[in-house]
Amino acid sequence: MRAVSTASWDLPENPPTRAEIERARWPKYDAFAFISGGATYLEDIEPAGTLHMAVVRSPVAHGRLLGVDIGEALAMDGVVAAVDGQEAARHLAPMPYLQNPEDIEARAFSVPALAVDELRWLGEPVAVVVAESAPRAQAAAAAVHVRYEELRPVLDPDELTEDPSAELVLAANDFTRGDTGSAFASAPHSLQSTVRIARSSTAPMEPRGYLASWDADGRLTVHASHQQPFQLRWELATVLQIPEDVIRVVVPQVGGSFGLKMTGFSEEPLVCLLSRLTGRPVKFVESRYECFLGGGREQIHRAAVAFDDQGRLLALRDHITIPVGAASTSPGWRMAYVTAATFPSAYDIPAVEIRSRVLLTNRPPWHSCRGYGKDTAIVVIERLVDMVAAHLGLDPAEVRRRNLLPSDRLPHRLPSGYLIDSGDFDALLDRALTLAGYRPGQGPRPADPEGDVVEGVGIAFEITPEGGGHPSGPLRTAVRPTAPVPETATVSVNAKGRVEVRSSVTNPGGGNDTSLAQLAADELGTTRAMVTVVQGDTDRVPAGTGHASSRATAVGGAAVVLAARDVASRLRAHAAALTGARPDRITFADSRVEADRRPVMTLADLCLDLHSTVGAAELAVTRSYAPQTQQGLNDGEEYRYTYPYVSSGVYVARVLVDLATGKTTITGLVAVHDCGRVINPTLVEGQMHGAMATGAGLALFEESLSDDDGSPLTSSFKHYLLPRANDLPSMVVEHIETPSPHTLLGAKGAGEAGVGGTMASVVNAVTHALGPGCPPPTALPLTPPRVLDLLAHAHGGVEP
Repeated sequence: MRAVSTASWDLPENPPTRAEIERARWPKYDAFAFISGGATYLEDIEPAGTLHMAVVRSPVAHGRLLGVDIGEALAMDGVVAAVDGQEAARHLAPMPYLQNPEDIEARAFSVPALAVDELRWLGEPVAVVVAESAPRAQAAAAAVHVRYEELRPVLDPDELTEDPSAELVLAANDFTRGDTGSAFASAPHSLQSTVRIARSSTAPMEPRGYLASWDADGRLTVHASHQQPFQLRWELATVLQIPEDVIRVVVPQVGGSFGLKMTGFSEEPLVCLLSRLTGRPVKFVESRYECFLGGGREQIHRAAVAFDDQGRLLALRDHITIPVGAASTSPGWRMAYVTAATFPSAYDIPAVEIRSRVLLTNRPPWHSCRGYGKDTAIVVIERLVDMVAAHLGLDPAEVRRRNLLPSDRLPHRLPSGYLIDSGDFDALLDRALTLAGYRPGQGPRPADPEGDVVEGVGIAFEITPEGGGHPSGPLRTAVRPTAPVPETATVSVNAKGRVEVRSSVTNPGGGNDTSLAQLAADELGTTRAMVTVVQGDTDRVPAGTGHASSRATAVGGAAVVLAARDVASRLRAHAAALTGARPDRITFADSRVEADRRPVMTLADLCLDLHSTVGAAELAVTRSYAPQTQQGLNDGEEYRYTYPYVSSGVYVARVLVDLATGKTTITGLVAVHDCGRVINPTLVEGQMHGAMATGAGLALFEESLSDDDGSPLTSSFKHYLLPRANDLPSMVVEHIETPSPHTLLGAKGAGEAGVGGTMASVVNAVTHALGPGCPPPTALPLTPPRVLDLLAHAHGGVEP
């Protein structure tokens, strides 16, 4: 284990050099382009003659589609074409689902790009219109008349909880260990809790967007604000019924994604179809209203925990209802499986029963959200642990300490089969409590003389299974669906010593290109200015997952290291031949070549000589890397899941709650995080700050609301409340490193961690502030009205 502070490297027995610290803290590769307005987003790309597409959407949550009248729209000035579902179906195959649903006990399905017979959710695409400008296209879309017979929608998940009909059950996931019935019957104590987690959004700065154009040879180029260009290429080939190799997908700089910008949206093939029909480039950029139509995370947990007098957890039961909206080929609904599979987190609970039912409704489909289902599981288990502590009058930190898995029990297999590969959970807890100035047994206390504002402290432990990949191209059939999926990189050096890295990993704005450049530069002994990273272009980079599940550095970075090492080995051999030194005595530093630690030439001179004598091919290497398959401790069963590593962390939140208004103010957030080897602390801390802000927002503000008929009430940032800078305190983040035994670099993931842990710690802090007389919260987020409702029920003695 290695502790790394945000301020310094705490490794006195082997301190890094100043150069190592500076390299590890490389700032974001192209930060100036973003902060100066020089970044090129999808909206900035507009070839001559570009048309703009607008989508006509279903006005009802459920109905029988009787017809679509596009005549008035076609007659409008500047309108070039319009297509309804019947016409689209003559050109497009149904939208496919990228992964095999059956590997998570879900039923297979496909959906049309535009509704044909049935309207399944309010906002479902029904027709598209293209015009000379976006405003004209939107006006024409408003003129399209949709005829329908309204049907009764399924909107309330409580209607489905007890006995949902078979056609509404998308997936059933049950995970058990031990005998929960006997454990509950014999336990000295047990508690029950219902937790309703609201639907929420990803709300990226830049919404989705696509630009399609065909050339004279029938080749299609698609620019897309997207995470996964090769998966998008496969989807388009399938729906358009053309070969993959005639499609080029290019991802420009992306203004955030957080899971939203994966495949499965009907606008993706529709812009391509309309471009082919009109013979001109066609662009679609969704509005903020359209961005807020989708969502995720909505769940109802009916959980119970059994425990002894010392707070040892004996059994856990959670029956989960997860309404994922209408069926969609976006991978968002798969988060439901991950929620169930993440229980019981890192707690050593002998008996576990998880029963999850994933249900279809007539709300908009789920899209993927940062945290990807693990966040909600963490909130539920951490609430239960706090409830146990309160029931027994024990300190919440001590109850966690008594139940966390010790390091000598790792790797540890969860009931679902997920494997916790490594960690030091006691060290995380100790360090976080010390950083937060936590005092055991501290009760809620007034923060002002009048007693209207009270302070609370909350703790949460989090695990985050990460590193799952999506096979693309030839790997779709070559890689077993549940095996670790590789990423690929090509590293080349030109005659001037400049390094180019072409990676299958894409960058949705978080800066993983910086880490890839850093890793290549370290292996080749060169400087940042000499490394260029190419990503997100299916014609220029090798195939891979793109960006998902915090694998860019841990998996994609490992491929870069392997390729760079091979290039360095060839350079070393050529330098040895030129100098007469042994290859193992040749080193590279600061773009110089050294023999026995004496400079002998520049790296550029060496590369020029090698290019002139051997050729450029000698200095270009492509390597792939997949994490090792895993097994549990004393467990011979082959690991068959795509999450090869698990990060972990402890979060401590301090809040002030105004008892008169219900408003919560977060005054402190501390995180001690273990993502294995930290390649670039600056980037990891940036990821953590963003995730913690998301978790805080989900705990207190963020909620996607709709009316009784399914009409969205959350259509802008005026209604969807993201935390602002002045809603958040200064965050303290430190790292403890327990390298993953299953990755080349020892790195784990840092992109999804922090959401669930922060969300749970803030909720626990609010509950702590409200005191033992207040019933536990049953609905999240804890908005001021919900806090006041808890207080009212406390005074009335009735649970909400």
